[in-house]
Amino acid sequence: MNYLTRAGLGGMAALLLSGAVFAAPAAPPPGSITAAELQATVTFLADDLLEGRQIGRRGHAIAMRYVAAQFKAMGLEPAGTQGFYQPISFEERSFASDRETLTLTRGDKTSVFVNGVDLSVGPGNVVGPETISAPLVFVGFGLASKELGIDDYAGLDVRGKIVVALAGAPKSLNSEIAAHLARGKSGEAAALGAVGMITVRTIAQAERGPWSKTASTARLQRRNFVNPDGSAGGDAGSLKFSANVDDAAAAQLFAGSAMSFAAVQAAADTGAPHGFALTGTAKLDRSNAVTTITSANLLARLPGSDPALTDQLVLLSAHLDHLGMRTGEGDTIYNGALDNASGVATLLAVARSFAAEKKPPKRSLLFLVTTGEEGGLMGSSYFARYPTVGIERIVSEVNIDMPILTCDFADVIAYGANRSTMGPMVAAAAKKQGLGLMADPQPSEALFTRSDHYPLVRAGVPAVYLRTGWHDTQGGMTCRDAESLFRRTHYHEPSDDLSQPIDWNVAVKFARINAEISRTIANAHDAPRWYSGDYFGEVFAPAAVKAKRE
Repeated sequence: MNYLTRAGLGGMAALLLSGAVFAAPAAPPPGSITAAELQATVTFLADDLLEGRQIGRRGHAIAMRYVAAQFKAMGLEPAGTQGFYQPISFEERSFASDRETLTLTRGDKTSVFVNGVDLSVGPGNVVGPETISAPLVFVGFGLASKELGIDDYAGLDVRGKIVVALAGAPKSLNSEIAAHLARGKSGEAAALGAVGMITVRTIAQAERGPWSKTASTARLQRRNFVNPDGSAGGDAGSLKFSANVDDAAAAQLFAGSAMSFAAVQAAADTGAPHGFALTGTAKLDRSNAVTTITSANLLARLPGSDPALTDQLVLLSAHLDHLGMRTGEGDTIYNGALDNASGVATLLAVARSFAAEKKPPKRSLLFLVTTGEEGGLMGSSYFARYPTVGIERIVSEVNIDMPILTCDFADVIAYGANRSTMGPMVAAAAKKQGLGLMADPQPSEALFTRSDHYPLVRAGVPAVYLRTGWHDTQGGMTCRDAESLFRRTHYHEPSDDLSQPIDWNVAVKFARINAEISRTIANAHDAPRWYSGDYFGEVFAPAAVKAKRE
């Protein structure tokens, strides 16, 4: 297919594609899921030959072929726009400049901030040298929500200006709602006529991690999907740039204004400071290179057995892409064994087990393997905006992303379970498998908005994001410790590879609970419903019939 060819399939890929590595395993007994099949899939997808599965690159193209071949071998129906594929064009932006700067001018004084040092800004979509200069205006947290009566732009004119916004949202907001609103900041600023946005840290954000982590990724490539009409997709709207600065640079942005940056940070720690004009003008200088790449989501369908319910779809999703390769010494490949080869292996095992059964569940099952998750949920966002099936037919989604399979867990966490009747269904399925359902142990992390189910939530679909829980089978919390260790030392690092101590029997347990949840939803008398009064259900599915919270 041409979009795979453009991704760079060379001689090695052709050799792999012609070999037995893509042969499907022998059909297992109906309903069975084996450690061997899970290990085989993760081992292949996390191999160095796939070069970190970065979208638009050879390794990811091979991985897509692998998944499509597995779908075909299972006898599933293609559900993409080109067979199992839903091709997506992406605009890939990189820097043509060796150095990018933001210059603050106030009277006859100037301060220069350097990208990757005290400034973090990505490449733009204008090819060649680019200069953006405008006055500055502080807009508080930069949030707007009619439903919640929030308008941080009230009384401020930001047309043709660069807005300066605090990161995150007030502490008084529910963390998941806050994360949702924060994702829309750039789009809101663009809609009001701003040309750029500079984000400054709150005290809380500064405590979560060092600035160096942000600065280290400043000069990486950026991507956004392209709409079928050729326009840029995503939430950023027409903003020319979005940047972050460290606290010392932020202090200079606020110097000579109504409040100092320290005072703004203190106010934000207890409330929501109002905006005001800043004294001075900022000028961004950079040079950009822009290319177009093509990748794809993959979709397959298993028809349901009940003629009255088969048009309804129970969606199971996992992302295939990872971070690719880096330059330098030592291990340079981001293999992504747990993030998210393990998730794709789980999805494929569940699909294979259902396909092998003599009688499938009542509702149809839709399997979605997405691209572009690591760059900002791009593949799932594209599918939600341009679904290959009627979006109204999708009754629920269970998303699988980075399960921690190094500890024998005794419960699962279903982020979003408290927002719809999916919660009791997940709990019932977990109980049947001898597992508990753990409440969100990290509400401040707002994980409900941070993976591929979230764009479907914004399309009105009830969803959960399923993860392994923190309790172990011995009554301890070693699974919490295992997740903490992975996040601290291996998450988005080359060490997330096959050296991870994955317990393949634990992987089987996780796949089985995913299958049981899918079966429970697919065979339920009623499709999942948002709870009455839930923020996401009321905002994104206002006309849908709601359920009363028990």
